[in-house]
Amino acid sequence: MRAFKFFVFALPLALTLMLITAVSAEGPIIHHVSVGGPDACGALGFPHPGCNSNFSLTAKEDADGNMSGEYTDRLTTGDGFHAVIDCVSVVGNDAWVSGVITQGSFGGVDLTGLPVATRVQDNGTSANDPVDKISFSFIGDARPCTRHLLYTLLDAPDGQVKVR
Repeated sequence: MRAFKFFVFALPLALTLMLITAVSAEGPIIHHVSVGGPDACGALGFPHPGCNSNFSLTAKEDADGNMSGEYTDRLTTGDGFHAVIDCVSVVGNDAWVSGVITQGSFGGVDLTGLPVATRVQDNGTSANDPVDKISFSFIGDARPCTRHLLYTLLDAPDGQVKVR
């Protein structure tokens, strides 16, 4: 009976410890990047909101160097893409991300499998801070995001960029 009681209490404890070990195997997140909102319409001289559908991404890098996330850039015409992020690089309030398009098209051309990269800049959250910025989505650019290419940044006053 003693062995049974020990087993009943030890098994849940062992399972809990295995789960904690598996979850912590990734390591803590050291960089997190997120953007959400309409594209940089105003910076291009177009009326907005609504000149373009949306630009959004979430990306993270953990302490073990694993990078992941998702990235979407949609147009009001229905064109655009969804990508899986495989590179995140943060320097100060700037972040570069890149990945591979998993679904999307532009003008009837299938973009699936193509690399894509962008740069974003977090300039704070206060109304007194400069506006956050995003760059275009550079489809076909296979250079790693760690090259820190100086993609032109455009104002994104209706979006919120967070770089940590």
